[in-house]
Amino acid sequence: MKWIQYSKAAVLALFVGVLLGACEDFADETYQLSATDQLAVQAMSDTLEINVPLRTASILADGANIGVILSYGGSDTVIMPVDTNALSLTNVYSALSTANIAPFSPNDTAYAFSKSNDSLAYRLLTIEQSGTYVLYVNHHYHQNIYSSAALGKVAVVSDNMSPELIANLYDLPGPVPVIKARYEYQLDAGEYLFEVARTETTTDTNFRVVLIREQ
Repeated sequence: MKWIQYSKAAVLALFVGVLLGACEDFADETYQLSATDQLAVQAMSDTLEINVPLRTASILADGANIGVILSYGGSDTVIMPVDTNALSLTNVYSALSTANIAPFSPNDTAYAFSKSNDSLAYRLLTIEQSGTYVLYVNHHYHQNIYSSAALGKVAVVSDNMSPELIANLYDLPGPVPVIKARYEYQLDAGEYLFEVARTETTTDTNFRVVLIREQ
């Protein structure tokens, strides 16, 4: 009978050991925002913002001149060679550069963009240091980033949002999410073309975005 008692004691000790080990694992596990996400939530919730008007682009062809008209948030006409049958990304990039419209760059302050229609709008983006950059947006819309080299589209590395970030997105007693999407990009140092289009389901005209280099 003693071996039965010993077996019971061994099983009990093993169970207690597993239970204590599991409790210790839970105790050691911490759940908190990453440094980058924390900066984004703070910046998006802050009333401070930097206004950066986007520009729409159309072809100028008045018979005497040919070029690109950049409008919204100011208007500039850039006389330049352009295919009058189609406006290419190269045309838009060249027009923005020629018009000396200042680019924006990663910052821990929210940028404010106004977009009153569903047409494409653009702005140049400058990256000074290679790395992973995260774009946070407060409304759903379509956005693309094109590299200056052949203006190829930069792929989104990840659009996942952690449970910790989702839990910190709401202004109570809302609930109103202060961030609705998160996009990671791997960007080299250089200049890019930032493209935005409002989605059909979005009626808002004012957008706030935060672009931060991952900490």
